Amino acid sequence: MRVNILGREFLFEVKERNKKNDESQSYIKNRFMFRFVILAITFMIFGIIIEMSRLNVNYNVGSIAKSDIVAYKNMSYFVDILDDSIEEKIMRTTQPEYDKIKDVNRETVIALNKFLRDIRNMNLSDDATIAKYIKDNKYTFTNADIREIVERTENVEYSVNLNETMSEIYSTGIYKMENLPKIIRRKNIKADNLDMKVLQNFIKPNLVINEEATKKKIADNMMSLRDKEIKIYKGDIIVKKGEIIDSDAFLKLEKLNLVRNGDKFKKAVGLITTFSLLLILIYFLLKKNVRKVVESNAFYPTLLTIIVVNIFYVLFSNNQFLIYLLPFAMLPIISTIIGNKTYAIIMTFSNMVMLSQEESWFFVTIAVSLVAVYKADDLVGRSDIIKLSFFLGIFQALLSFSYGLVNQSNFGLIMLMIVFSVFSGILTGMMSLAVLPYFEDYFDILTTMKLLELSDFSHTLLKQLLIKAPGTFHHSIMVGALAEGAAESIGANATFARIASYYHDIGKMKRPEFFVENQRDGINPHNKIKPSLSALILTSHTKDGYIMGKENKLPKEILDVILQHHGTTLTQYFYYKALENGEKVVESNFRYSGPKPKTKESGIILLADTVEAATRTLENKSKEGIENFIRYLVKSKIEDKQLSDSDLTLGELEKVIQSFINTLQGVYHERIKYPKMDEKMKKIEKK
Repeated sequence: MRVNILGREFLFEVKERNKKNDESQSYIKNRFMFRFVILAITFMIFGIIIEMSRLNVNYNVGSIAKSDIVAYKNMSYFVDILDDSIEEKIMRTTQPEYDKIKDVNRETVIALNKFLRDIRNMNLSDDATIAKYIKDNKYTFTNADIREIVERTENVEYSVNLNETMSEIYSTGIYKMENLPKIIRRKNIKADNLDMKVLQNFIKPNLVINEEATKKKIADNMMSLRDKEIKIYKGDIIVKKGEIIDSDAFLKLEKLNLVRNGDKFKKAVGLITTFSLLLILIYFLLKKNVRKVVESNAFYPTLLTIIVVNIFYVLFSNNQFLIYLLPFAMLPIISTIIGNKTYAIIMTFSNMVMLSQEESWFFVTIAVSLVAVYKADDLVGRSDIIKLSFFLGIFQALLSFSYGLVNQSNFGLIMLMIVFSVFSGILTGMMSLAVLPYFEDYFDILTTMKLLELSDFSHTLLKQLLIKAPGTFHHSIMVGALAEGAAESIGANATFARIASYYHDIGKMKRPEFFVENQRDGINPHNKIKPSLSALILTSHTKDGYIMGKENKLPKEILDVILQHHGTTLTQYFYYKALENGEKVVESNFRYSGPKPKTKESGIILLADTVEAATRTLENKSKEGIENFIRYLVKSKIEDKQLSDSDLTLGELEKVIQSFINTLQGVYHERIKYPKMDEKMKKIEKK
């Protein structure tokens, strides 16, 4: 390859790079639409799942319920449901009224005690005698049973327990002997097989049907079904799994709008139209207000949060109690922290509108979500999430209390709603606190919380910077103060500008003595090396800092500032010194490798770094002197095109300059010269 074709090769590389840039730009243009389609598909999937969970096309009279059919809202209606079949059913199924037969309990106890005396006095070694006794009294015992009972009666408690068991059975009442095992189970009476034999041989029914009272009960039941108000409460099981759907149950399903036996085509068109209109509205809201957030790394954590919350919603929606445990406030909290308030409100409203089945509950969730967004925007520490979760739990409990009163729920249900609402808030906080660090790390998102954690001077890099390069450390603190004020003046991220400034020069720790702020006793190692090597050492600190930051897992945004805070600035001192020494100079070797600042905050930090370092050498630190010098420095950066990619306007640069002036005036303000103490004492003595 000849040297003279090197230019062509360079041109070929530029074309390839432009091709890649074109592809990248095309991808960025399509990114919003691609992500919106993913969001729409997610909404559609959960919308279909929830719709199908409460609307079954096969609901017909006589069909079998494949699962429990649960009312999703409160409903009441009037109906006269009394007909011949109902009357027959009432007469057949009404539980009779009973009267107790006197003295049955006493007679049974007497008979039992007589039996126990007889067998204790019996010759138990004579099987014939035992068998004759059993036969004469028509007992169902065996010879072995008799011997076992005698053995048990040696313990007095056995007889007492038998008598108490009989009394308990008779207090409940027994109409048929077939009911005895059921009574034993219901009363949780401990009885083995032999005990059951004893009871079956001596227990007699002590209940008799009261015909008159039973007829009155049947008549009352029939009267209650004429023009009867039927109330259905949210969470009521209309039909249990495996049961046949009768006409009554079918009517309830119709009243709840759970039957879709009408025009299915019209229903489908209506749902599709509604869903499409909502999606169009969401599309324009997102595009107009929060397009950058949707295109950022915040989108996929938000999508995952939507999926998690909606899975809980699907699992809990058919249970009137568990729905109050739903951690739905996770979505507004997470999306506010990783995005912003507008983004969180749009995403939360969109999800709730798409999925909500009941208006009252929808308003409760929206109210809690709005409070979550408002509060989450002010969070500064992770512990604040726990505080917020308790607040949301209490707030949701109050809303649930009023919600229960409006829906005329019973007191027990309202109390359960309140308890579950408090736990919902706690669950929301715990889950948000658990997933947020993973979202931050995996999706490389710099939240305010993570940023403030980096401002702690006990951070490993800042501690090392203070020890290895104390001059650079204090320089970085001053740059942070300048950058924060300037960023705040133009509406940029002031907190990020300050904290990123703390780390912008960490690369100087590799060779701290080569940077003037760390030199002591007038020793300057640059005097012993060539200017070209000095320039290489100075310009390397951005890459060294990037490597250190990468190793210590600093966020990408701060790593970008470390690389960009000098742009492609020329190290003028060593460049001109090399020229004076007659070195063969290539200008690019004396420039920082860049890139130039890509954001307003990065551009501000470049200016703040330059201004802070340069004004230390300024002799005239009056307001005019500082202002003129700052304007000269900013102008030189503009002329060198170091701010061309930072999006800083001339109006914003003027505000940045004014902020720098105000901050530096506070640092270099004039002080009153106090006379020395000994001179002051001499003046006093002369007087």
